Amino acid sequence: NPSDSDPLLGNQIDSPSPASSSEIRSEDIENGSAPCCRICLECDGEEDDELISPCMCKGTQQFVHRACLDHWRSVKEGFAFSHCTTCKAQFHLRVELFEDNSWRKIKFRLFVARDVFLVFLAVQTVIAAMGGFAYVMDKDGAFRKSFSDGWDRILSNHPIPFYYCIGVLAFFVLLGFFGLILHCSSLNSNDPRMAGCQNCCYGWGILDCFPASMEACFALVVVFVVIFAILGIAYGFLAATMAIQRIWQKHYHILTKRELTKEYIVEDLHGSYTPPKLDPEHEERLKMMKLL
Repeated sequence: NPSDSDPLLGNQIDSPSPASSSEIRSEDIENGSAPCCRICLECDGEEDDELISPCMCKGTQQFVHRACLDHWRSVKEGFAFSHCTTCKAQFHLRVELFEDNSWRKIKFRLFVARDVFLVFLAVQTVIAAMGGFAYVMDKDGAFRKSFSDGWDRILSNHPIPFYYCIGVLAFFVLLGFFGLILHCSSLNSNDPRMAGCQNCCYGWGILDCFPASMEACFALVVVFVVIFAILGIAYGFLAATMAIQRIWQKHYHILTKRELTKEYIVEDLHGSYTPPKLDPEHEERLKMMKLL
């Protein structure tokens, strides 16, 4: 029963509804309490953005700007596209043909590019922080100058590219290390693959390298760095693919629902709610999209 879910809902039979939203607005303005949008809490909107009463809500929850409602319908998951999330009443949807707007597709690509750039910028910030930390730890440049005799002397002669590469290497090593830990922790203790992770952590006798020469310890460290860097590149590629896919799906889903808000327009019921009727073809379409 929708009236049980919200105390603001009134009894449709006991309290007669006004003829229109404009009459309610005029009466409330005379009484000094103008109706406000329940989403943006503004009484006045754009010239073509009217306050409508699309459901069974009463009181401060009765009115909403059409633009605010359409935005809410497009970004909110679940049945918010076709139902009020407060009183659970189904909207009266008027079907209108919607011509494809290429500008919306351009905005979709721009939003995807923006989010991908923000992720890339965040990664570069982390790499720069690691490179800056390496620079602080190597103030006298002794570590950088130790590479001046080999093939990498070009980088050693330029501090910024050198420490940036150190930051990239440290980033992938840490990504591989923590990615391996998360991967092992996600496995069940009875999983046969877990034995490999346990052997990796406990079966190599890492402490046995300390009695050996410094050259052997250094070689072992290099091997670990290379292994974790390779794992980091693999985990990074997987994470980047999943992030781009999630960003693409998110914006595509929102864009699709925004277009549908122009095709399925919520009618203003002027405070008099009646059970809605929708063409079976459109009803089936919305059900297939899990919007009804």
